[in-house]
Amino acid sequence: MRYPLLRTALAGLRAHYLRLLMTAAAIVVGVSFLAGSLVYGDTARAAFYDDLAKSSRNVDVVVQSGWSLLDRGTLDRVRAVDGVAAADGRVIANMGMLGADGKLLITSGHVGYGISIPTVADLSRFDVAEGRVPARPGEIAVEKQTVEQQGFPLGGTVRLVGRDGTPVAFTLVGVLDLGVNKLFGGSSVGALTDADLLRITNTDRYTQVVATAAPGVGQEELRSRVRAEVPDGWTRTGGELAEELATEAAKYVDGFLSVLIGFGLVALTVSGFVIYNTFAVLAAQRARELALLRCVGASRPQVLGLVLIEASVLGVLASLGGVLASLVVGWGLLLSRELVATSIPEHALVLRLPTVLVAVGFGTALTLLGALVPAVAASRVPPLTALRDAGTYEHPSTGQRPRVVACASLTGLGLLILVGGLGLEFAGLPLVLGGAMLMFLGMTVGAPLVIGRVIRAVGWLPSRVFGLPMRLATLNAYRNPRRVAATTTALMIGVTLMSLFSVLLATARDQTGRELAENFPVDFVLTPKRVNIDGPVTAADGVPQTAIDALTARPELAVVAPVRLASRETDPRFFGDAAVWATSGAVRPEVMDGDLGALTIGTAAVRRDYGAALGDRITLPRGGTVTVVALYDDAPLDAQIMLSWDGFAAAYGTGQPNRVLIDVAAGTSTATARQAVDAALAGYPLIQVESAADQAESLSASLDELLAIFAALLGMSVLIALFGISNTLSLSVFERTRESATLRALGLTRAQLRATLLSEAALMALVGALAGIVFGAATGWAASLGLISAYGHGLPVLPVGQLALFALIAAGSALVAAVLPARRAARASVVSALTDS
Repeated sequence: MRYPLLRTALAGLRAHYLRLLMTAAAIVVGVSFLAGSLVYGDTARAAFYDDLAKSSRNVDVVVQSGWSLLDRGTLDRVRAVDGVAAADGRVIANMGMLGADGKLLITSGHVGYGISIPTVADLSRFDVAEGRVPARPGEIAVEKQTVEQQGFPLGGTVRLVGRDGTPVAFTLVGVLDLGVNKLFGGSSVGALTDADLLRITNTDRYTQVVATAAPGVGQEELRSRVRAEVPDGWTRTGGELAEELATEAAKYVDGFLSVLIGFGLVALTVSGFVIYNTFAVLAAQRARELALLRCVGASRPQVLGLVLIEASVLGVLASLGGVLASLVVGWGLLLSRELVATSIPEHALVLRLPTVLVAVGFGTALTLLGALVPAVAASRVPPLTALRDAGTYEHPSTGQRPRVVACASLTGLGLLILVGGLGLEFAGLPLVLGGAMLMFLGMTVGAPLVIGRVIRAVGWLPSRVFGLPMRLATLNAYRNPRRVAATTTALMIGVTLMSLFSVLLATARDQTGRELAENFPVDFVLTPKRVNIDGPVTAADGVPQTAIDALTARPELAVVAPVRLASRETDPRFFGDAAVWATSGAVRPEVMDGDLGALTIGTAAVRRDYGAALGDRITLPRGGTVTVVALYDDAPLDAQIMLSWDGFAAAYGTGQPNRVLIDVAAGTSTATARQAVDAALAGYPLIQVESAADQAESLSASLDELLAIFAALLGMSVLIALFGISNTLSLSVFERTRESATLRALGLTRAQLRATLLSEAALMALVGALAGIVFGAATGWAASLGLISAYGHGLPVLPVGQLALFALIAAGSALVAAVLPARRAARASVVSALTDS
C-alpha cells in the first residue's frame, strides 16, 4: 500500500467530516475576509486608475508650468512640432458657484473651478453624462456630483460669481462625469466657453497643453521635440502622467486596505483559537482510535504526521472555499465603502494569483499551527488506551505552575508598560495599547485556571432562576475549563476590540463637544467671502452695515455682535504671529486672569498660550504699544490679541466689520434661528454662515459612521467565534452521547436537554462577552485618559448602552449558533446511545 499515512488521514477526514464542518466554516470566513480585503484593494485600485486615466487618455506628452500659467501661444508652438498629431489646451481657474440656496459653494475651504471645453474630443478630460457641452456664451455644463446635491435641472439656471462679486446667470446644458479626479477635491466644477471663462474668471491662459503623437513617433521622442520648442515648460510623457495617476489611485485605497488587512488578521487569529479547540477535542475523542493505530505498529511521529496531514488537507480545502467566498466579501467591501466614503467607479472584481496564494498559504499555515499542540498530544496517547472505554482518556496537563508563571509575567509586564505609557500623553498611546496586548495574552494563558470559577459565579443566579437545565449547563462548562477558555477567548477578542473602539469614539465625541461649546460660545459666525481670481477663497472687505441691520431686526436673534479682525501682527518676544480682533457686542471670551472691564485704548487682552503675562507691553507694528490687562482661553475666533472697539479703531481705523457673531434668543430653536439668518442674508450670497450645531452634528455622524465600520469589520471575528461555540457544542454532543442518554433515562426531557445545551452556549458567550467588555472598556478608558491629559479635560466616557448591547448580541447569537447541536442531541435515541460502546 503506497502512502498509507495519507490514505489513513483521508479516511479519518471522511469519517469525521461532520465534526470538522464548523472548523472549516471558521477557516472559510477568516480566509475570505483576508482575501476579500485584497480583492477589494485590487479592484478599487484598478477602478480608480481607469477612472483617473481619463486625464491621460490619448495623451502622449503634457506640458505645464510649475508656478504660472502657459500663454495661448504655447498651444500653437506644440501643434507645430513635427510628430504631433493633435494638441489641445486646458484651462482651470477658480470660479465661484452659488448653490440652490443662493450661497457660495465651498468644499473644505475651497471654491469651485471653471474649466475649458476641449477642442479635440479625443483629448477630453471628462465624459458627458447627460446633455451636451456649452456651444455658445451663457451656457454651462456642471459635474454630476454638484448637480445631484443641488438639484440643478437641465435647462435650469446656474449662477456663478462674477469678477465684481455679483451673481451671473447661466443655462445648464450638460452634466459632466469627471470621475474621482483628485485635482478638484470634490469642489463644484463648471465647463464654459472660452469667452465666458475670461468674463467670469479673467483667465484665458492654459494650465496644461496636451498632445497626441503621430503614428510611428514614440512618447520619449515626442517629448524631446516638444521640450526643444517649449523650453520654459515642464514636459512629461503620457506614461509618466499615467504612473502619477496610478500613485494617486493607490492613495485612495491603501489606507482603508491596511485597516481591512489588520481586521482580517484579527479574524484569522480568532479562527486559530477555533481550530485549536476543535483538534484538541477531536484528539481526546479519538484517543482509542489513535491508540489502536499505536497497537498495530504506528509510531509517535506517524500519529503526529497523521493529525497534521488531516489539518493540512482541511486547511487547503477550506482556504480554497475562502478564496471563492472572498469574491462576495470583496464586493460587499466595495459596496460598503461607497456608502460611507469615496464612491468607487464600477469595475469587474479582480482576483489575482498572489491573492489566491496568500489566502491558501495563510489559511493552511494557520490550520497547521492551531493543530500542532493537539497533534503532539495525540502522538503521546499510550497504546493501552485502546483497551479502555472510549472517551475516558484525557491528555495529561502541562501543570498549573508554568501557566501561573507565564500568566503573571505577561500580565505584570503589560500592566507596567500600560501605566508607563499613561504618563507620556499622546506619545505613550502605543505603549498603552502594547501593554494591553501583553495583558490580554497573559489573560489567555491564565484563563483555564479561573474560567471554571467565573462560570460558576456567572451561572449561580441563573441556576436558581431557570432550574435544572441551567445547573447542568453550568456544571458541564465548569468540567471543561480548557475548552471553555479557548471558546470564550475567541469571542473575547472581537468584543474587546469593539468595546475599545466604542469607548474611544464616545470619548472623542464628548471631548469634541466640550471644545466646540467652549471655543464656539456663539451660535453662528458670519464670514464674508470672495473668489480670488489668482488664488483660493479669501475674506472679502467686510459685512455691509445693511446686512447687520437686517440681522439685528430679527427677534429670533438675541445678540448680533460685529467683529473687526486685523491681519497678523508680530512681536518677536512672544509666540509667533498674532491676529488682532475687537467686538462691539456682548460676546466675550472666557477670562482666565485679569479683567476685560479694563479694556480701553492702549490696553489689550491676550490668549493664554500667546506667551504674555498681565502687565506686559506688546508692540504691534501697525497698532502701537498696548498693555496686557487680561488673559483669556476660549474665544469665538482664532485670534490671539483682543482690543477694545475704540482701541481697534484708533490703531487700525474704522471700516466694515469682517465677522459677525450671533447668539440665538431664549426659547428659539437653532433651526428657527438659522432660517431667520438665511432670510436676513438673502441678498448677500457671499456671506457664509458657520454653526457649532452643524459642526457637532457632522462630527457625531462621522464618529457614528466609524463605529459602524469597526463594528461591521469586527463582526467577522465575532461570527467566527460563534462558529467556534457551535462547533464546541457539536463535538460536546458526540462526546457526551452516553451521558445525555443516561440523563434522559433518568427523566430529563428532550426540551430540558435542548435547554441545557442552549444555556451552556449562552453562558460561554456571556462570559466571553463580559470579559471582552471589561478588558476593552478598561483599555479604552486608559488610552482615552492619556489623550485627554494632552488635548482636553474631564474624564473618558463609557457608552454603557452600547456595551450592554454587545453582551446581548453575543449571548443571543450564541443561542442561535447552538440550535442545531441542541436539536441533534435531543433527537438522539436513548436506547442506541446507551448500547453504543
